[in-house]
Amino acid sequence: PTYLGIIISIASLGVTWLTYDYLCKSGLGKNSNLLMILLFGYLVFLAWGFDQIFTGRAAFIHLGAVTATIMAFNVFMVIIPKQKIVIADLQAGKTPDAHYGFVAKQRSTHNNYLTLPVLFLMLSNHYPLSFSTEYNWIIASIVFLMGVSIRHYFNTIHARKGNPIWTWFATLGLFIIVIILSIYPAFNVSINDSEEASLSEISLTPHQAGLFKADNFEEIVEIVYTRCNMCHAAEPYYDGIIIPPKNVILETELDVLKNAKQIYINSAISHAMPPANLASMEPNERLLIAQWYTNNKP
Repeated sequence: PTYLGIIISIASLGVTWLTYDYLCKSGLGKNSNLLMILLFGYLVFLAWGFDQIFTGRAAFIHLGAVTATIMAFNVFMVIIPKQKIVIADLQAGKTPDAHYGFVAKQRSTHNNYLTLPVLFLMLSNHYPLSFSTEYNWIIASIVFLMGVSIRHYFNTIHARKGNPIWTWFATLGLFIIVIILSIYPAFNVSINDSEEASLSEISLTPHQAGLFKADNFEEIVEIVYTRCNMCHAAEPYYDGIIIPPKNVILETELDVLKNAKQIYINSAISHAMPPANLASMEPNERLLIAQWYTNNKP
């Protein structure tokens, strides 16, 4: 599982750079505005994709790493090499090909607009409100737009091409949307209506029934309560988290059964949860969860 995560991370970095570089070098690269729109769409797709594979915190870090890789490769594989060609031509008394300047400027512009979003994404692990919501990939996408609007204002001012005040209102509007998406789930969270009902009176799937009847089910529930409940509660008590990550509540036995697959994948297989193992989940507890989930299928 750890190796799989590493492979996915490295593959995403390589595929993203190759895709981005291909788009820039293709005919689409001649239309800078269309290229920017396509790149934004690709980043939105990546944000959504990472959210399907990783936890919100990890998805943000991966998205930041991918974007930072684009920026670094732009500098070392495109901008600097093109600049060296231009300098060599000037020193030789030749007129540099204007294409080199266009390409270097285009990549520099992309780096300019990506700077602020990358900084936010790489620091986002300190701000649970941004990544713990089920809308985290939308928030990440909006952050890219905010980076564009902010940089556009300063770029225009520094180029003495006007004073685009409209970017202030655009950025404020986007920020308000981020706030709403961050706190909205808090008003939607409620404790399971079946909390007081007996599990025997509830319709369970065959797999859930097998998990419930397992001899070590009570021990599994105790592990989940001890290691996961501080964040995955209707009212989380872990500092900095006001809503359960991805709206997953683990307060009752039924909650544990309904989220058994996610508990198994994130704690027993990938070890993604608890984040950085802050709750000190023991290896034998992870093994017990794995055995409970895999050995009690119908």
